[in-house]
Amino acid sequence: MKPGHFFLLVLSLTAACTERGDDSFRPPLGDAGSFDAGTTNPPHDGGGFPDVQRIDAGVCTDSVDVVFVIDVSSSMNFVLEELEDDVGMVVDAATELAPDPHFGFIGYVDNHAFATNGALEGGRVHTQASTLQSAFRQFLTTYTNPNRNPGDGPGGPTTQNPICEENALDALHAAATEFPWRPNATRVIIIATDDTFIEPTDNYGDRDHDGDWTSTDYPREGNYPALHSMAQTIAAVRSARARVFSFTRLSPPGFLSRCGTDRRLEWSQITNGWSAPYNGAAPIPDSTDGRNFDLAMVQSGSLSLATTINDVVIESYCQPPLF
Repeated sequence: MKPGHFFLLVLSLTAACTERGDDSFRPPLGDAGSFDAGTTNPPHDGGGFPDVQRIDAGVCTDSVDVVFVIDVSSSMNFVLEELEDDVGMVVDAATELAPDPHFGFIGYVDNHAFATNGALEGGRVHTQASTLQSAFRQFLTTYTNPNRNPGDGPGGPTTQNPICEENALDALHAAATEFPWRPNATRVIIIATDDTFIEPTDNYGDRDHDGDWTSTDYPREGNYPALHSMAQTIAAVRSARARVFSFTRLSPPGFLSRCGTDRRLEWSQITNGWSAPYNGAAPIPDSTDGRNFDLAMVQSGSLSLATTINDVVIESYCQPPLF
């Protein structure tokens, strides 16, 4: 996102289980934090997992695939730093569920790129916390701090993010369609961001919405078209049998913390698509059997990113998504 914005984190865990050994459904997490097994009525935001029992299909032998989709704009440094510090906890927890968990990481602003320093599949698949940590640090120093778009590569122009909204849809679509998901994996996507998105035929590089993206004065324009609609992205995630769990803002930031460039949607609409409808359509987490969490609580330290991710992966494990 642009200077002054909170971060958007998208980590995606996809559940595509073939068999389960648990005949009772775990209660959902609330936005306030992780689920306490001793609580009879945990808080629930109305989205995510329905309160129903799922039919036992036998012994589960699923593996675990998790993809992080993170807004790496200039306001999201705290998410990357927390992930760098704590992703080892996520890898360890996934390994306890099933041997050999696979992870991916896509960073995005107005376009996106996979981290390709992993061990498998041309570097897109990570099997160790150490390569994920290196990827989070590399994206922070190469793209977040200089305000550069990941799809432009490390030599791309800086300060070229002329509107506040960020291109979550194309990054999520890439996670669903381009990550090498395993056939027998519980699949989860984690996304973090502090703003909403736009749809085709709009362009993230057209700051004044006049159909031209060639101005070179600050903030410099560029050709960053929105390629996928929200409906197309949801369809891709559902086809991949993945769940989306999002960490986003539940209310607009204060005046002094707002991004310094123009925007398409009103500040009151930054929740649209995540915890509120987008053009009348249900939010992405609700449409993919996932859930949304409060990014501001992560930033304040009152919600642990790693613990919450672990909880949703455990809850998703061997529970086929309901859609």
